[in-house]
Amino acid sequence: MTATYRYLFCDLLTDRPITALELTGVTFERRIVQAGSFKAQLPIANRQVADRVRKVFPPEDAGVSPAGAGRVVCHVYRGAELWGSYIIWQATPAGDERGKVLLDLQGASLESYLHRRQIWEDLAFDQEDQIDIAHALVADMQSEPGGNLGLLPVGGPSGVLRDRYFKGSEAASYGDRLAELANLADGFEYYIRTYVSAGRRRREFVTGRPRLGNGAAAADMVFARPGNVMTWSYSSDAGSGATRWRARGDAVNDDLTADSEPLVSGVAQAPGYLEAGWPYLDRTVDYQGVKDRATLDGYAAYQAGRKSGTVRIPQITVRIGDEVPISPNRLGDHARVTLVDDWWPLDERGRPTFAHTWRVVGFEVTPPARGAEERATLIFEEEAEEEA
Repeated sequence: MTATYRYLFCDLLTDRPITALELTGVTFERRIVQAGSFKAQLPIANRQVADRVRKVFPPEDAGVSPAGAGRVVCHVYRGAELWGSYIIWQATPAGDERGKVLLDLQGASLESYLHRRQIWEDLAFDQEDQIDIAHALVADMQSEPGGNLGLLPVGGPSGVLRDRYFKGSEAASYGDRLAELANLADGFEYYIRTYVSAGRRRREFVTGRPRLGNGAAAADMVFARPGNVMTWSYSSDAGSGATRWRARGDAVNDDLTADSEPLVSGVAQAPGYLEAGWPYLDRTVDYQGVKDRATLDGYAAYQAGRKSGTVRIPQITVRIGDEVPISPNRLGDHARVTLVDDWWPLDERGRPTFAHTWRVVGFEVTPPARGAEERATLIFEEEAEEEA
């Protein structure tokens, strides 16, 4: 049975429904820590369709209209299940030479809002749990009605204490500071989950330490080729990796009349790669606003431990069916992938040479369309168990 998708547009702050639109060419993503993109189009076939679209995107919008890009959210429903909520950041109606009008929409999941809000008052945290700091940042962002998305914190303390000082003069976004806090050695993960409970849509800021999701032993998403795997790719990118890392922060000297140098961490190496004969490949990553050497050392250690050598990004595109319990709300869960083809043949005992259990760190969903199946591209983290 072909799944039915519905696209409900609501006010971002109040979640008040405005109207539903029948979109085409839809793709939407969900990611851990970072925002997932949303793209769609809507042919304006007649005046009736145009009138419905104007409720969401008024053509005379001068920034004070009751709707429009930047203040509406699109809820994506698959059947009765809410698969994602996306702020529409750009809406572009355009007419072609044949007189046809097409509305192009681009947006991003609710995590994108974290990067549109800046810390304008000093915040200080002394030896507080990193999860508590994350929740405090979200609470501070939502402390006034104009910035309250109704995000509820989910996730217990991590047991890892941090010192953090955020200056309002730095004008850093809450999203940037949250990502920096998470992407440390002994850090954590987060994403925003939206779902329906007791007939109401709910929004949660979900944290997990050290990672989100179930264990590898609970890999109840199973994909195979031949079978439900349509395509696969397994890129190896040495251009974005390294074998020696440094993290660079701000200058410690606040005297603008004196020469000052940015604070730099020590060198964090990837000894396993160097001992195996890899050459030195150096990278220095900038962290705005950091003036503490220990914090920078932690950032460098995180980069060395997670991004050294060749960065390998496995992904598959699968047919979505009711027999597979797949959902974008299962970020961090594990999936079992078996591939058999000319690149991954059976071994001499007739067993697959490619059979891995991997953690899902990203979803990109393409709803069914005329002549095209419903499908999802799963992006994995190459870190889990393997079987011979």
